[in-house]
Amino acid sequence: REHIELNRGQISDYLSGKRVLVTGGAGSIGLELCRQIMKVGPERLILFERVENEIYNVEMEFSETFHDEPYTLVLGDVLDTGRLEHVMQEHNPQVVFHAAAYKHVPITEANPFEAVKNNVLGTLNVAEISAKHGVEKFVLISTDKAVKPANVMGMTKRIAELICQGMNGG
Repeated sequence: REHIELNRGQISDYLSGKRVLVTGGAGSIGLELCRQIMKVGPERLILFERVENEIYNVEMEFSETFHDEPYTLVLGDVLDTGRLEHVMQEHNPQVVFHAAAYKHVPITEANPFEAVKNNVLGTLNVAEISAKHGVEKFVLISTDKAVKPANVMGMTKRIAELICQGMNGG
């Protein structure tokens, strides 16, 4: 793939001093996002994750690495709209990175209904509730497999992209 150079200064300037929520924050992609966000000085990072053991692992890491930085670890599922509503009301994030998703092709092929439920309905839930609560910026973490979907995972992520584009007027 073509190498993309990020404008780290611009990203840092934008996220610095903001309340940032990351769904799937303890997953492989979400956790790395959280680590990078913590380095730019957010007002608060809200790490939203459904796997309790993974949140515990993040707590062990962050309590050492970012012990003086403002972060909150929240146990919750993107399929639970009541929990999402509560978190939005309590923390009022300005930026949401939606990284929660099933990403492993063999698993999603074997469990297509769960993949659709999590990747499509979960995205719809987070996007709608973010819009309802006036989130300034919503960022969907997608995949190159969504460009020309050849499997369940790619198709669910493509649908998630279309949901976000549709909500954005595109």
